[in-house]
Amino acid sequence: MLVPVLAIGGLGVVAVIGVVAAFVITGWIGQPIPVLGFEQTFDQPIDFPHTIHASLKQLDHVPADGGTMEGLGLDCTFCHRTVTTQANAGIPPVGFCATCHQVIGAEGNPQLTILRDAADIVGDDGSQPVNWQRVHRLPDHVRFIHEPHIRYLTQNPSQVEGTTDGVTEGPSGVCSTCHGNVAAMKQVEQVESLKMGQCVDCHRDNGAPTDCVACHH
Repeated sequence: MLVPVLAIGGLGVVAVIGVVAAFVITGWIGQPIPVLGFEQTFDQPIDFPHTIHASLKQLDHVPADGGTMEGLGLDCTFCHRTVTTQANAGIPPVGFCATCHQVIGAEGNPQLTILRDAADIVGDDGSQPVNWQRVHRLPDHVRFIHEPHIRYLTQNPSQVEGTTDGVTEGPSGVCSTCHGNVAAMKQVEQVESLKMGQCVDCHRDNGAPTDCVACHH
């Protein structure tokens, strides 16, 4: 009686070890398995739909008049204004969003109400920032500067990977290389592993430096 129990217990231990090993190996090489909170996306304070703002395609949303509706096709740099000049891409302040949405969008829209409240257009709590959840995050010891990458890919369009439903010219036409087709995402998610091996391979393919101090500090 004891031998079968020990055998089953041993198989259980092996199975658990196998699952843990697969999780660790997958996370090390690529993206971790999307379980236990390791999904490559996050619920945001406001459901910002890039499909409406950035896409140039017809949307599933049907207006009240029964017609069709297309995405606005905003250039990525319209909101992410520092992507061509600084290390980070930049997130627009809530007041920037409110310049449009103080008049655009239904008055009772719960998502826009959060935005308008944060911008002190409605409510009486005063202007408060929107605490967006960061989707793409690199380790603290890694230095990544958007500007040279955007500049290089803009000057070398043959090296751009991926496609987008949005603007395909200028800086907006190169973002898909690392970020995927954001214009088609109702909720932004990380689609590339962004691990060291991917970065080194890209640097080698494009004649960029691969010494440690190029990315680490």
